[in-house]
Amino acid sequence: MTRRVLLPLLVFGLIAVIAVLIPVAQSIADSRSQQVALQRTTALDQVVQRARTALAQGDVQSLQAYLERFHAVYTESVLVIDESGAVVASAGDLDRDERVDDVATAASRALPQLTIPRVTPWAESSVLVAVPVIAAGGFSTGVVVLSVDLRGAQSDVARAWTVIAVIGVLLLSLLMGASLLWTRWILGPVRALDTAVADVTAHRDPTPLRPSGPPELRRLSRAFAGMADEVERSLEQQRGFVADASHQLRTPLAAIRLRIDGLPRAGETGDDLSAVDDDLDRLEHTVERMLTLANAEHRASARVHGRDDGRAEGAIRECVVSAVDLVERHRTRLGDAGLRLHAVPGAPVTVPCGRADLDEMAEVLLDNAAKYAGAGAEVRVSLVSDAAGPTLTVEDSGTGLADADLARMGTRFWRAGRDAFPGGTGLGLAIVAQLMRAAGGRLDLQRSSLGGLRARLLWTAS
Repeated sequence: MTRRVLLPLLVFGLIAVIAVLIPVAQSIADSRSQQVALQRTTALDQVVQRARTALAQGDVQSLQAYLERFHAVYTESVLVIDESGAVVASAGDLDRDERVDDVATAASRALPQLTIPRVTPWAESSVLVAVPVIAAGGFSTGVVVLSVDLRGAQSDVARAWTVIAVIGVLLLSLLMGASLLWTRWILGPVRALDTAVADVTAHRDPTPLRPSGPPELRRLSRAFAGMADEVERSLEQQRGFVADASHQLRTPLAAIRLRIDGLPRAGETGDDLSAVDDDLDRLEHTVERMLTLANAEHRASARVHGRDDGRAEGAIRECVVSAVDLVERHRTRLGDAGLRLHAVPGAPVTVPCGRADLDEMAEVLLDNAAKYAGAGAEVRVSLVSDAAGPTLTVEDSGTGLADADLARMGTRFWRAGRDAFPGGTGLGLAIVAQLMRAAGGRLDLQRSSLGGLRARLLWTAS
């Protein structure tokens, strides 16, 4: 975010600095060019006066001596050409060539050639200028051609431009520093809010927000801090309410059970008491399963955000077990229900899940098979591991599951065949799904090739 904010500021700042410094640099070059032109115009006026006198009197020697002194002072080459085009005097190394003839011809028409282009460090180091020698009557009797040396002016312009470039770099550095401070001042509260949102999402205590930055962001920080406190307080109240309510229900339930157990049971009254006793058993079981589900959901949510709050520090997070080991203690119960339990033999598999959680999930899946598969059905359990990870599969050949029930299985308090099995809580598969989330896996429910339900516990290989 800092780069996205800084980049436009720096681009606009660079454009602004360039827009200011380039005209200044051009102005310096133009000023130096005008200065050179003015100096050479004054010098040429003196040369023209001497040439006019020399050409009128035929005193070429004095003109030659003056040109040599001029060259010694200005180190610039000069030619004096008469009206016939012959060179009458010269100083320096300026040779008669096409360029000299062109500028001399133009000046002989009484049009002085004094234009000096803008002096820049990369331009030509010399330029030709020429002025006519006007005699009495306004006639041109000759031309003075001067090769203007621009190297000194170019050095002056280069030094001035270097100073301007340094100033530009300093201005850009100052702008960058100011922009960075400004951006940090603006975005600091935004980053703090982003961190606080991540903490709240992950169910961590958010870092205290210190109001900073613009007034609008200060108000937003204070509002978010208040909202986070309120949300955390509400969640804590909800968790506390569920836990307290479940625990508090156990006390009156236990008291009622003690009183009912102490009452004499005979005849119709005994049947009513037995019904009440069954209802108490169901209510106690429901409360216990609600607590188990609440704990599993909390652990699953913590796992999504990289924590494992549901188990004690140092608890074993994996176990090595086979399908035969898992189902051994359930054989008698499923046999009494008239089911044939078959565990697929195989080597023990390392499962990324605590043994207590794994036993809990296996018990729920086998209990569902005992309730809904029907007498005579086969229940098959397998535990394998491949490149994708370990998989525990529990499937049966029963017919008690309708196709419409598959979409709703795992929903809280929903039970297939509600009237036939009033003792269920409808929380078993929901608990399994949350325990699998807490272990980094998932529960998959499909129709089995045997005819009944196929429940698969899928863990991802680490």
